[in-house]
Amino acid sequence: MFRFELASLIRGLRWQDVADILLLTLVASAAYRLIRRTVAVQVMLGLVILLAGSWLASFFGLILTSYVLSAIGAIATIAIVVLFQTEIRRALARINPSRWLARGHAKGNRIDAAGMLAEVAFSLAARRKGALVVIPRWDPVFDHVTAGTVVEARLSVALVEAIFTSTSPLHDGAVVVRGDRILRAGVVLPLATESADPKHGTRHRAALGLARATDALVICVSEEYGSVSLAHDDSMEVIGDAAQLRATLRRLGGGPRRERAEPATKYSRLASILPHVAILAGVLAAWAAVALDRSHEVTKVVPLEIRGIGDQISVDPPRQTSVTIELRGSRRELELLPPDAIEAFVELQNNKLGARTYRIHARAPAGVEIASYLPETVQIFARPRGSAPKAGGTDNDARR
Repeated sequence: MFRFELASLIRGLRWQDVADILLLTLVASAAYRLIRRTVAVQVMLGLVILLAGSWLASFFGLILTSYVLSAIGAIATIAIVVLFQTEIRRALARINPSRWLARGHAKGNRIDAAGMLAEVAFSLAARRKGALVVIPRWDPVFDHVTAGTVVEARLSVALVEAIFTSTSPLHDGAVVVRGDRILRAGVVLPLATESADPKHGTRHRAALGLARATDALVICVSEEYGSVSLAHDDSMEVIGDAAQLRATLRRLGGGPRRERAEPATKYSRLASILPHVAILAGVLAAWAAVALDRSHEVTKVVPLEIRGIGDQISVDPPRQTSVTIELRGSRRELELLPPDAIEAFVELQNNKLGARTYRIHARAPAGVEIASYLPETVQIFARPRGSAPKAGGTDNDARR
């Protein structure tokens, strides 16, 4: 049965269906690229597992389990909207057409944020001035840090150096930089409870703490050692010079553009392709599930056919010359159903004469279910061929 449905699905594939699948795959892949290094991926994966579990429970008739999983999935959907409202708002802003137009106009005025941050970090390190610079990516950072002081100023080397001078009231905290703007200063970061290097002080632990809680990049300038480190993805990387820091920030998404990464290995290429293959498979499965959903119904009116008429008899036209049939099946099968594929007929028995009531039989192609049909019986009057028709009727030599 499943093989027949799958063959029917492939046979009736339209160019609109191919475009539908490709469009959804591209949208889902773009969304994955935006959130692949964020906590949202884990949340979305959990929601998908809940939905899949609910569908499997319903398929196998586990009513209570299906109900509980569906309820949890509904609550989780609402929770996602509440928890990730910042990401949703940011995603909607990114697809704003006016933003695309403004991007081309402002492209020429964009500063090299990664280059500036690399320059100021090593300038502070040379003078043994401690500093913390937070560069958010997709996860919201202000849910994990203190409010600090709103700055909202254009990024510049002089401004960052001024913030981290020993006489500045904001030098003990961190600055938050997004793009070419300094958003806040004097921000206190959460401390990591564990660190692999015993030499790590409070600044290093603060940088690690935020890197472990979010996907942000945190530049840490050590006042004691005069070194520069970059915390990201639960790791602390020591940076050798400004060029290395600038390239790393651009590669990880902390600058106006990303530089080409190191040549990928076969394993890394496979790991990068697999999520998109899984997305395509998921879209195909969802499309097939919708196309093969057998809960669709349609009503057809088909002519009533009289079979089994012998050479020696004729029948008068019955009062019911058509049958209303309700069909159930997948949307795809019902759309591709030929007009003459549904049959409604009665089978005369042994050339019996006179008025008799016969049961109507209905037949549909494999894969399409006949839910009901009306009428279920019909009265037919049979007479010897050549004799006068029944009063009020006409002679009807029906075909075999």
